[in-house]
Amino acid sequence: MDPINEFHTQQSRRAFLEHGTLGLGGMALGSLLNAAPARTGRNAIGGMNGLPHFTPKVKRVIYLFQSGGPAQMDMFDYKPALAKRFGEEVPESIYPAERKTTMTSGQKSFPCAPTGLKFSQHGQAGTWLSAPLKHLAKQIDDVCVIKSMFTEAINHDPAITLIQTGNQAAGHPSLGAWLSYGLGTMNRNLPSFVVLNCEPRGQALYSRLWGSGFLASRHAGVAFRSQGDPVLYLSNPAGVSRDVRRVMIERLKAMNEAVLARGGDPETQARIAQYEMAFRMQASVPELVDISGESKSTLEMYGEQATQPGTFAANCLLARRMAERDVRFIQVFHRG
Repeated sequence: MDPINEFHTQQSRRAFLEHGTLGLGGMALGSLLNAAPARTGRNAIGGMNGLPHFTPKVKRVIYLFQSGGPAQMDMFDYKPALAKRFGEEVPESIYPAERKTTMTSGQKSFPCAPTGLKFSQHGQAGTWLSAPLKHLAKQIDDVCVIKSMFTEAINHDPAITLIQTGNQAAGHPSLGAWLSYGLGTMNRNLPSFVVLNCEPRGQALYSRLWGSGFLASRHAGVAFRSQGDPVLYLSNPAGVSRDVRRVMIERLKAMNEAVLARGGDPETQARIAQYEMAFRMQASVPELVDISGESKSTLEMYGEQATQPGTFAANCLLARRMAERDVRFIQVFHRG
Protein backbone atom coordinates (compact mmCIF):
# COMPACT_ATOMS: atom_id res chain seq x y z
CA MET A 1 0.00 0.00 0.00
CA ASP A 2 1.38 3.42 -0.92
CA PRO A 3 1.95 5.92 1.94
CA ILE A 4 -0.96 8.18 1.02
CA ASN A 5 -3.47 5.33 0.95
CA GLU A 6 -2.00 3.91 4.13
CA PHE A 7 -2.56 7.29 5.76
CA HIS A 8 -6.19 7.83 4.85
CA THR A 9 -7.46 4.26 5.14
CA GLN A 10 -6.62 3.91 8.84
CA GLN A 11 -9.83 3.04 10.67
CA SER A 12 -9.02 4.63 14.01
CA ARG A 13 -6.99 7.57 15.17
CA ARG A 14 -5.05 5.46 17.65
CA ALA A 15 -4.19 2.88 15.01
CA PHE A 16 -2.76 5.64 12.85
CA LEU A 17 -0.70 7.16 15.62
CA GLU A 18 0.62 3.83 16.87
CA HIS A 19 1.33 2.17 13.55
CA GLY A 20 1.24 4.81 10.80
CA THR A 21 4.46 5.36 8.84
CA LEU A 22 4.33 8.36 6.54
CA GLY A 23 6.19 9.74 3.57
CA LEU A 24 4.27 13.01 3.20
CA GLY A 25 5.93 15.92 1.45
CA GLY A 26 9.20 13.99 1.12
CA MET A 27 9.43 13.13 4.84
CA ALA A 28 9.59 9.76 6.55
CA LEU A 29 7.97 10.38 9.91
CA GLY A 30 7.74 6.88 11.30
CA SER A 31 10.65 7.59 13.63
CA LEU A 32 8.86 10.65 15.02
CA LEU A 33 5.75 8.64 15.83
CA ASN A 34 7.80 5.74 17.18
CA ALA A 35 9.49 7.75 19.91
CA ALA A 36 9.87 7.48 23.69
CA PRO A 37 6.59 7.94 25.62
CA ALA A 38 5.44 11.53 25.19
CA ARG A 39 5.00 12.08 28.93
CA THR A 40 8.64 11.23 29.62
CA GLY A 41 10.15 13.61 27.06
CA ARG A 42 11.61 17.01 27.91
CA ASN A 43 8.70 19.32 28.83
CA ALA A 44 6.27 16.95 27.07
CA ILE A 45 2.66 17.88 27.88
CA GLY A 46 -0.44 16.03 26.75
CA GLY A 47 -0.50 13.40 24.05
CA MET A 48 -1.97 9.91 24.16
CA ASN A 49 -0.91 7.47 26.86
CA GLY A 50 1.71 4.99 25.66
CA LEU A 51 2.64 6.99 22.57
CA PRO A 52 5.08 6.97 21.08
CA HIS A 53 6.58 3.68 22.13
CA PHE A 54 10.14 3.53 20.76
CA THR A 55 13.23 5.65 21.28
CA PRO A 56 13.00 8.57 18.84
CA LYS A 57 15.39 9.61 16.11
CA VAL A 58 13.28 12.60 15.05
CA LYS A 59 12.41 15.14 17.73
CA ARG A 60 11.12 18.03 15.64
CA VAL A 61 10.10 18.59 12.01
CA ILE A 62 10.52 21.62 9.74
CA TYR A 63 8.30 20.90 6.74
CA LEU A 64 8.96 23.14 3.70
CA PHE A 65 6.04 23.04 1.29
CA GLN A 66 6.63 24.82 -2.03
CA SER A 67 3.20 25.21 -3.60
CA GLY A 68 3.51 25.60 -7.35
CA GLY A 69 7.11 24.38 -7.37
CA PRO A 70 8.78 22.55 -10.27
CA ALA A 71 7.38 19.21 -11.42
CA GLN A 72 9.10 16.11 -10.04
CA MET A 73 10.26 15.10 -13.54
CA ASP A 74 12.20 18.39 -13.71
CA MET A 75 13.98 17.62 -10.44
CA PHE A 76 14.31 14.03 -9.17
CA ASP A 77 12.22 11.74 -11.39
CA TYR A 78 14.45 10.75 -14.31
CA LYS A 79 12.32 9.41 -17.18
CA PRO A 80 14.53 8.73 -20.22
CA ALA A 81 11.84 6.63 -21.93
CA LEU A 82 9.49 9.60 -21.94
CA ALA A 83 11.93 11.57 -24.10
CA LYS A 84 11.52 8.93 -26.81
CA ARG A 85 7.77 9.64 -26.87
CA PHE A 86 8.09 13.40 -27.28
CA GLY A 87 5.05 14.74 -29.13
CA GLU A 88 3.11 11.46 -29.05
CA GLU A 89 -0.44 11.58 -27.72
CA VAL A 90 -0.77 10.49 -24.10
CA PRO A 91 -2.62 7.14 -24.09
CA GLU A 92 -6.25 7.34 -22.88
CA SER A 93 -5.42 4.60 -20.37
CA ILE A 94 -3.18 7.19 -18.68
CA TYR A 95 -5.32 10.28 -19.22
CA PRO A 96 -8.94 9.27 -20.00
CA ALA A 97 -11.49 11.79 -21.25
CA GLU A 98 -13.41 11.85 -17.97
CA ARG A 99 -10.27 12.97 -16.12
CA LYS A 100 -9.89 16.27 -17.99
CA THR A 101 -10.02 19.50 -16.00
CA THR A 102 -12.13 22.56 -16.80
CA MET A 103 -9.01 24.28 -18.15
CA THR A 104 -8.20 21.43 -20.56
CA SER A 105 -11.67 20.16 -21.47
CA GLY A 106 -11.59 21.96 -24.82
CA GLN A 107 -8.02 20.99 -25.66
CA LYS A 108 -7.72 18.92 -28.85
CA SER A 109 -4.30 17.37 -28.30
CA PHE A 110 -2.48 16.03 -25.24
CA PRO A 111 1.10 15.32 -26.35
CA CYS A 112 3.83 13.83 -24.18
CA ALA A 113 6.10 16.59 -22.94
CA PRO A 114 9.30 15.30 -21.33
CA THR A 115 11.64 17.61 -19.45
CA GLY A 116 14.29 19.48 -21.39
CA LEU A 117 16.74 19.35 -18.48
CA LYS A 118 19.84 17.17 -18.34
CA PHE A 119 20.06 14.54 -15.57
CA SER A 120 23.09 12.92 -13.96
CA GLN A 121 23.80 10.68 -10.96
CA HIS A 122 25.24 11.96 -7.70
CA GLY A 123 26.42 10.68 -4.34
CA GLN A 124 27.21 7.15 -3.19
CA ALA A 125 23.65 6.06 -3.97
CA GLY A 126 23.81 7.38 -7.53
CA THR A 127 20.69 9.51 -7.11
CA TRP A 128 19.45 11.05 -10.35
CA LEU A 129 19.17 14.86 -10.23
CA SER A 130 18.57 17.49 -12.88
CA ALA A 131 21.23 20.06 -13.72
CA PRO A 132 19.73 23.01 -11.75
CA LEU A 133 20.05 21.03 -8.49
CA LYS A 134 23.84 21.34 -8.47
CA HIS A 135 24.00 22.55 -4.85
CA LEU A 136 21.63 19.87 -3.54
CA ALA A 137 23.74 17.31 -5.42
CA LYS A 138 26.61 17.97 -2.99
CA GLN A 139 24.38 17.00 -0.04
CA ILE A 140 22.27 14.30 -1.67
CA ASP A 141 23.61 11.44 0.45
CA ASP A 142 21.96 13.15 3.44
CA VAL A 143 18.60 13.38 1.64
CA CYS A 144 15.84 10.78 1.35
CA VAL A 145 13.99 11.02 -2.00
CA ILE A 146 10.66 9.16 -1.97
CA LYS A 147 9.38 8.14 -5.41
CA SER A 148 6.61 5.71 -4.46
CA MET A 149 3.91 8.30 -3.80
CA PHE A 150 1.15 9.17 -6.21
CA THR A 151 -2.25 10.84 -6.29
CA GLU A 152 -5.32 10.50 -8.43
CA ALA A 153 -6.18 14.18 -7.94
CA ILE A 154 -5.84 16.23 -11.14
CA ASN A 155 -6.46 19.73 -9.73
CA HIS A 156 -4.26 21.79 -7.44
CA ASP A 157 -6.61 22.21 -4.49
CA PRO A 158 -7.67 18.57 -3.93
CA ALA A 159 -4.10 17.41 -4.56
CA ILE A 160 -2.69 19.82 -1.97
CA THR A 161 -5.45 18.90 0.49
CA LEU A 162 -4.54 15.24 -0.03
CA ILE A 163 -0.83 15.77 0.57
CA GLN A 164 -1.51 17.72 3.78
CA THR A 165 -4.29 15.58 5.26
CA GLY A 166 -4.26 12.24 3.43
CA ASN A 167 -7.67 12.86 1.84
CA GLN A 168 -8.87 14.95 -1.10
CA ALA A 169 -12.01 15.97 0.79
CA ALA A 170 -11.80 18.78 3.32
CA GLY A 171 -12.43 18.08 6.99
CA HIS A 172 -9.59 15.71 7.86
CA PRO A 173 -6.77 16.54 10.32
CA SER A 174 -3.49 17.77 8.90
CA LEU A 175 -0.22 16.00 9.66
CA GLY A 176 0.85 18.54 12.28
CA ALA A 177 -2.55 18.24 14.00
CA TRP A 178 -2.18 14.46 14.24
CA LEU A 179 1.24 14.82 15.85
CA SER A 180 -0.06 17.39 18.32
CA TYR A 181 -2.96 15.07 19.18
CA GLY A 182 -0.83 11.97 19.60
CA LEU A 183 2.37 13.35 21.08
CA GLY A 184 1.41 16.56 22.84
CA THR A 185 3.73 19.56 23.12
CA MET A 186 7.30 19.93 24.37
CA ASN A 187 7.06 23.66 25.21
CA ARG A 188 4.03 24.79 27.18
CA ASN A 189 4.70 28.43 26.19
CA LEU A 190 4.47 27.85 22.42
CA PRO A 191 2.10 25.86 20.20
CA SER A 192 3.15 22.35 19.20
CA PHE A 193 2.25 23.12 15.55
CA VAL A 194 3.12 26.45 13.90
CA VAL A 195 2.55 27.59 10.30
CA LEU A 196 4.57 30.26 8.48
CA ASN A 197 3.22 31.63 5.18
CA CYS A 198 5.62 33.41 2.85
CA GLU A 199 5.20 36.57 0.82
CA PRO A 200 4.49 37.32 -1.95
CA ARG A 201 1.26 35.38 -2.21
CA GLY A 202 0.74 33.25 -5.29
CA GLN A 203 -0.85 29.79 -5.24
CA ALA A 204 -4.04 29.87 -3.15
CA LEU A 205 -3.75 28.06 0.18
CA TYR A 206 -6.44 27.63 2.82
CA SER A 207 -6.37 27.24 6.60
CA ARG A 208 -7.84 23.73 6.34
CA LEU A 209 -4.40 22.62 5.12
CA TRP A 210 -3.13 23.09 8.68
CA GLY A 211 -6.49 22.54 10.37
CA SER A 212 -7.47 20.00 13.02
CA GLY A 213 -10.38 18.49 11.07
CA PHE A 214 -12.45 16.33 13.42
CA LEU A 215 -9.86 16.62 16.22
CA ALA A 216 -10.15 19.33 18.88
CA SER A 217 -9.34 22.78 17.50
CA ARG A 218 -6.37 23.19 19.86
CA HIS A 219 -4.42 20.78 17.63
CA ALA A 220 -4.72 23.05 14.56
CA GLY A 221 -1.64 24.88 13.32
CA VAL A 222 -1.16 28.42 14.65
CA ALA A 223 -0.41 30.68 11.68
CA PHE A 224 2.13 33.42 12.44
CA ARG A 225 1.77 36.72 10.60
CA SER A 226 4.52 38.81 9.00
CA GLN A 227 2.83 42.17 9.71
CA GLY A 228 2.07 43.56 13.16
CA ASP A 229 1.72 41.08 16.01
CA PRO A 230 2.94 37.61 14.94
CA VAL A 231 -0.36 36.29 16.33
CA LEU A 232 -3.55 38.35 16.33
CA TYR A 233 -4.31 40.18 19.60
CA LEU A 234 -1.00 39.11 21.12
CA SER A 235 -0.40 42.58 22.60
CA ASN A 236 -2.58 43.91 25.38
CA PRO A 237 -4.62 47.01 24.49
CA ALA A 238 -3.69 50.35 26.02
CA GLY A 239 -4.46 50.49 29.72
CA VAL A 240 -4.51 46.71 30.21
CA SER A 241 -1.58 45.35 32.21
CA ARG A 242 -0.42 41.74 32.31
CA ASP A 243 -1.82 41.38 35.83
CA VAL A 244 -5.24 42.60 34.66
CA ARG A 245 -5.07 40.19 31.73
CA ARG A 246 -4.32 37.32 34.15
CA VAL A 247 -7.43 38.16 36.19
CA MET A 248 -9.52 38.23 32.99
CA ILE A 249 -8.18 34.83 31.93
CA GLU A 250 -8.98 33.32 35.34
CA ARG A 251 -12.57 34.58 35.24
CA LEU A 252 -13.04 33.38 31.66
CA LYS A 253 -11.69 30.02 32.74
CA ALA A 254 -14.19 29.80 35.60
CA MET A 255 -17.10 30.58 33.25
CA ASN A 256 -15.90 28.11 30.62
CA GLU A 257 -15.44 25.39 33.23
CA ALA A 258 -19.06 25.93 34.31
CA VAL A 259 -20.17 25.55 30.69
CA LEU A 260 -17.98 22.46 30.32
CA ALA A 261 -19.52 20.88 33.43
CA ARG A 262 -23.01 21.34 31.97
CA GLY A 263 -22.40 20.29 28.37
CA GLY A 264 -19.12 18.38 28.27
CA ASP A 265 -18.22 19.84 24.86
CA PRO A 266 -14.49 19.19 24.19
CA GLU A 267 -14.35 22.46 22.26
CA THR A 268 -15.01 24.30 25.53
CA GLN A 269 -12.02 22.50 27.02
CA ALA A 270 -9.99 23.48 23.95
CA ARG A 271 -11.06 27.11 24.43
CA ILE A 272 -9.78 27.09 28.01
CA ALA A 273 -6.43 25.69 26.86
CA GLN A 274 -6.17 28.21 24.01
CA TYR A 275 -6.73 31.20 26.31
CA GLU A 276 -3.98 29.91 28.59
CA MET A 277 -1.65 29.37 25.65
CA ALA A 278 -2.35 32.86 24.33
CA PHE A 279 -1.45 34.36 27.72
CA ARG A 280 1.84 32.48 27.87
CA MET A 281 2.63 33.38 24.26
CA GLN A 282 2.48 37.06 25.16
CA ALA A 283 5.77 36.51 26.97
CA SER A 284 7.38 33.84 24.77
CA VAL A 285 6.65 35.06 21.22
CA PRO A 286 8.36 38.49 21.36
CA GLU A 287 11.61 36.79 22.38
CA LEU A 288 11.14 34.14 19.68
CA VAL A 289 10.78 36.61 16.80
CA ASP A 290 13.55 38.96 17.99
CA ILE A 291 16.50 38.05 15.75
CA SER A 292 18.73 40.89 16.92
CA GLY A 293 20.95 38.35 18.67
CA GLU A 294 21.67 36.38 15.50
CA SER A 295 25.23 36.81 14.24
CA LYS A 296 26.02 38.48 10.94
CA SER A 297 27.47 35.21 9.61
CA THR A 298 24.26 33.34 10.45
CA LEU A 299 22.07 35.93 8.73
CA GLU A 300 24.32 35.74 5.65
CA MET A 301 23.83 31.96 5.55
CA TYR A 302 20.06 32.47 5.29
CA GLY A 303 20.38 35.11 2.59
CA GLU A 304 19.92 38.84 2.19
CA GLN A 305 16.15 38.62 2.87
CA ALA A 306 16.58 36.95 6.26
CA THR A 307 15.77 40.20 8.07
CA GLN A 308 12.63 40.91 5.99
CA PRO A 309 9.59 39.42 7.79
CA GLY A 310 7.43 37.17 5.64
CA THR A 311 10.14 36.17 3.15
CA PHE A 312 11.13 32.54 2.71
CA ALA A 313 14.58 33.25 4.18
CA ALA A 314 13.14 34.97 7.26
CA ASN A 315 10.63 32.18 7.82
CA CYS A 316 13.33 29.50 7.55
CA LEU A 317 15.35 31.39 10.17
CA LEU A 318 12.27 31.68 12.38
CA ALA A 319 11.52 27.97 11.90
CA ARG A 320 15.00 27.11 13.17
CA ARG A 321 14.49 29.30 16.23
CA MET A 322 11.19 27.53 16.92
CA ALA A 323 12.83 24.12 16.63
CA GLU A 324 15.47 25.22 19.13
CA ARG A 325 12.64 26.06 21.51
CA ASP A 326 11.05 22.61 21.10
CA VAL A 327 8.14 23.50 18.83
CA ARG A 328 7.38 20.01 17.54
CA PHE A 329 6.10 20.71 14.01
CA ILE A 330 6.84 23.85 11.95
CA GLN A 331 5.42 24.14 8.45
CA VAL A 332 6.66 26.77 6.00
CA PHE A 333 4.41 27.38 2.99
CA HIS A 334 5.99 29.04 -0.06
CA ARG A 335 3.26 30.18 -2.45
CA GLY A 336 5.29 31.41 -5.40
